[in-house]
Amino acid sequence: MLTDISEQDAERLKEIINQMLTVNFLVKELEREKYLLARRYREQLTRFFQFLNWEIVFDDRHECIFTASRDVRHRRTLSRDESVWLLIICLIYQEKRRELSLSEFPVSTLYEIRSKYETFRLPFVNKTKLQELVRLCTRYKMMEALDPDIFSDDCRFRLFHTLMYAVDADRVEKLHEKIRRYETGAEGGQPYEVDEETAPD
Repeated sequence: MLTDISEQDAERLKEIINQMLTVNFLVKELEREKYLLARRYREQLTRFFQFLNWEIVFDDRHECIFTASRDVRHRRTLSRDESVWLLIICLIYQEKRRELSLSEFPVSTLYEIRSKYETFRLPFVNKTKLQELVRLCTRYKMMEALDPDIFSDDCRFRLFHTLMYAVDADRVEKLHEKIRRYETGAEGGQPYEVDEETAPD
């Protein structure tokens, strides 16, 4: 499947494949050389992942690549805290990206993230859990901290377009609807509920 490729490129592609079997996002902004090489061998990579019964998406518009196993055994199971965090980050991403050009990445702050939790009457996570959640999103190329102190309300986080693939769009739209109901006072003060476990990838 990786025939007609130079030995050097074959070794680099193996590295990319192994990486994407573990962390299923590749972002040009973060790993330009790997991203461009993967795009150059798009057909070979597509055949390889199809052979594994995996899906691979080359999102040229947003300059990212996404892979996903069709076998649930290969999917990461998230805790409730992780699920809520991802839903809220995705919601902020969708709200902010409408105001930006395609080449720009939305930027949020810890204060904005905390405020979204308050909107849904949810307690915010403690410092240990916050560090774990930021590390999770950084590892999966969904966000990165632009400031060193992630515990400061002023800390900025750059949100990557991979968030479009991290959570089902219908679930994010439900959050939008929840906010609209809170703003009109129709929700009755009930907290937003999320499944205890979910598998976004």
